Amino acid sequence: MQRRMVGIAAALLLVAVLAAMAMGSYGYRVGLAQGLADAGRLPAVPPYAYAHGWHGPFFFGGPLVGLLFFFLLLSAVRGAWGGRRWAHAGGHCRSDVPPRFEEWHRRAHESMEKDAPRV
Repeated sequence: MQRRMVGIAAALLLVAVLAAMAMGSYGYRVGLAQGLADAGRLPAVPPYAYAHGWHGPFFFGGPLVGLLFFFLLLSAVRGAWGGRRWAHAGGHCRSDVPPRFEEWHRRAHESMEKDAPRV
């Protein structure tokens, strides 16, 4: 059942990505056609218009804003599918650790406490 749900979610995601690509391509072509139609009627922009204008708060980080958006999206997807798997909940990372390892781990920390210098 779980595999089927993952397969359905992956298919829906693929359809959404393909639809977004198709809409973007269509919008680009419509804008290009409109720009070509208006090219002869609009006055040219003077070259100094971009040289001394205000660039906004992110004038230096155009690509960095895209990376920030990508990592925020990645963390949102990670949170939707399981969240923080390696978070320490009550001092233990996982509950399926064998008892022998738990005993060795406890003894290792006890020996570290004995050897630690008192300050």
